[in-house]
Amino acid sequence: MSGLAGIYRLDGKPADPALLQRMIHRIAHRGPDASDYWIKGSIGIGHVMLHTTSESLDERQPWTDETGTFCLAYDGRIDNREDLALSLNAAGFHLRTNTDAELMLRAYQHWGESCPEHLIGDFALVIWDSRRQQLFCARDILGLKPLYYCHQGTTFCWASELPPLFEHPATPRSPNEAMIAEFLSGTVVTNTETLYEGISRLEPAHSLVVRPGRCETRRYWTIDPHRRIEYANDDDYAKHFYELFSKAVQCRLRSHKPIGLELSGGLDSSSVVSLLQASSRKNPQDRDRFQTFSLIFPGLPCDERTFIDAVTAQGSFPAHCIPPQPPALTSFLDDVLRYQDLPDHPNGAMNNSLRTLAQQQGCRVLLTGSGGDEWFTGSWFHYADLLRRLKLGSLFRRIQADRPFYCESDCYDLFAVPIVQFGLLPFVPQSWRTLGKRLLGRATIPAWISPDLWRRTHMPERIRQSIFLAPFSSYAQQDIFRSTTHGLGIHGTELDERAASFFGLESRHPLNDQRLIEFALALPEEQRWRDSPKFILRKAMGARLPISVRERVLKADFSCIYAQALLSESNAAIFQSLSVASMGWVHGDQIWTAYQTMARCYSRGDEAYQSHVAPLWMVFGVELWFRRLFQGQSLHPDLPTRQEVVPSYFA
Repeated sequence: MSGLAGIYRLDGKPADPALLQRMIHRIAHRGPDASDYWIKGSIGIGHVMLHTTSESLDERQPWTDETGTFCLAYDGRIDNREDLALSLNAAGFHLRTNTDAELMLRAYQHWGESCPEHLIGDFALVIWDSRRQQLFCARDILGLKPLYYCHQGTTFCWASELPPLFEHPATPRSPNEAMIAEFLSGTVVTNTETLYEGISRLEPAHSLVVRPGRCETRRYWTIDPHRRIEYANDDDYAKHFYELFSKAVQCRLRSHKPIGLELSGGLDSSSVVSLLQASSRKNPQDRDRFQTFSLIFPGLPCDERTFIDAVTAQGSFPAHCIPPQPPALTSFLDDVLRYQDLPDHPNGAMNNSLRTLAQQQGCRVLLTGSGGDEWFTGSWFHYADLLRRLKLGSLFRRIQADRPFYCESDCYDLFAVPIVQFGLLPFVPQSWRTLGKRLLGRATIPAWISPDLWRRTHMPERIRQSIFLAPFSSYAQQDIFRSTTHGLGIHGTELDERAASFFGLESRHPLNDQRLIEFALALPEEQRWRDSPKFILRKAMGARLPISVRERVLKADFSCIYAQALLSESNAAIFQSLSVASMGWVHGDQIWTAYQTMARCYSRGDEAYQSHVAPLWMVFGVELWFRRLFQGQSLHPDLPTRQEVVPSYFA
């Protein structure tokens, strides 16, 4: 893991080394092991280093080739190193080192702008190509590594986080109403914009080329919608999955320090830990490499201690179970000031106590179970696929098997199940659905959002344009693929990476491996969901998982963590006087009513409170960001105002 920052003067004037050094200083926490920069004429590239692999100990970034023609800086890791090295050697490249940096640079020399198509891993990279006088940038397929940029006039700046960009006096500091509308409505669909006008994110699975007269992005990866994996029996599917899963875990074990394993007790993280436990029985020397870290919530419905204990009892890895520190208003404000952005969500912030302990134990890498929900849970839209093929018997049996997931009563009503939403509506054109909502008097925008803001920011058009269409053969496949472009999911990924980097940790996600994603999207739906979600994962792991974990079908719900964070006395006062309401972006009275409803439901144990916490948190996050950075209100009696703590460029 590392941090990137840089400047490119498109008018040919020299890059300012003092400016570059200030930008690097703003991301020093991302790279405590080394810091350096490279300037040649109009281009300046900065890098800070956190060593997370043994190979990275030999890297010095920015990295240049023998002739000085190319210069690279990257944040991340390559996971198909062997295949890449074989291809480059066959093409006549003689690798001087065993580093990811050289592999990436040689890949660009060999394949040019199509090089990301040959890289598997988590990365954000920039390469200066003096032959073409252009800057080439790329980001991994899921956006697991961040890259922000600002192109103003004759200057192009980039960084791993927002604050370095504000070191340049030309960087805009105006709120971006369109992105504000997305967050306030909970309809986050844009992966290229930020909360600031003129500051962008490089979209996942995209590359960017910058040179005088050209600043263009290109999607370099997508799913092949026609690929199908077909085997004769479940065992063959499970074997193929297990081979890919084992490889995905193995290639993420490169570390010269102990490796932490996030263990929630859910099926996905338990599978990662159980696979490594099984491997360590054959390789006893591995037992000292791994430690598990788990959050427990005594007395709360989201506590998964029994499942965690069942997994750790199978092996000999040191296990740490700790309660989270309840996130306070001060911690959320710290996020706003540190990152000049929205604060972390409560269920993300609660992981900080886990990250602190992992850091204290000497870990620099944390393996997680992220990705399993997205790629192997299956899709309710399989109902539409069955209807389209007129497999009514299969549809009826699937609905019956799914009843425990949506219906607690014994009564059966075909139209009380998701058959209408997921079985029939996909066949109805979007224009007809919108008209139907109007005729039925149903709101097409959230009740608390200002209609003027909704129209002014063209939200309906933004939502339509966000749908990445491909000729998928099934509604289920199309629905699952949306997880690679889902704006709220990408936002969550960026928050998780940001928080881990602050603690000097690199999160790695085996179930987000590109090869596993492509495999999952080519599976028959019955391998993802058969009577319960993640059929193939359960089948492949088999007895390696404790039976209690293998047979659990419901996930822990962390809405209570959101509710507790929102219901503190200081936060209640904020909801009574919202700046986002005074700006005309939301209806403050409707939000206060929703807040009171949530509080009443939570206090009496009514699970109806859960439907309110996510939209209320989005409003709260935008409120903290806007009030703290643009209105200078301290929000807390013990905290100074903006003018005392925030750099003068926000004054």
